Amino acid sequence: MAAVLDDKTLRIVRVFDASRERVFDAWVVQENFIQWMCPPNVHVDEVKLDSRPGGAWHLRGRNATRNFVTSGTYVEVVRPERLVFTWAHHATEDTASPRGHETTVRLEFRALGDKTEMTLIQGPFADTPSCNAHFEGWTGSFGKLETYLRRTP
Repeated sequence: MAAVLDDKTLRIVRVFDASRERVFDAWVVQENFIQWMCPPNVHVDEVKLDSRPGGAWHLRGRNATRNFVTSGTYVEVVRPERLVFTWAHHATEDTASPRGHETTVRLEFRALGDKTEMTLIQGPFADTPSCNAHFEGWTGSFGKLETYLRRTP
């Protein structure tokens, strides 16, 4: 289930057939994160996660048209209930290059028996097309996350 809360804020709710600890770990453990993050048409080359409040993260990837870097800082890490971090794309594939418009990603993990309901809220975006592009990206990523959680213990 997904909804755009307004034209610059995205909200996606997904239920995964895995404990909330496993779903949470998919977000905060580098070896897990690199296996599912980004939609199927994107290859992730590098991930660095320092998943503690104030810790930094970055992802280096590529698609058919360009190489890119995305990065941010962890604002809140409450295992296994909540994860909040900032998100911005860099101007070039160099992590030292200027970052563009920054959004905040807020994830809530709720146990539903053996399953987990995950709610993602991200925003505010600079414009509606950026919000829509992130909706498409997250939708593809969460399909990969579902597959990852199914094949790992």
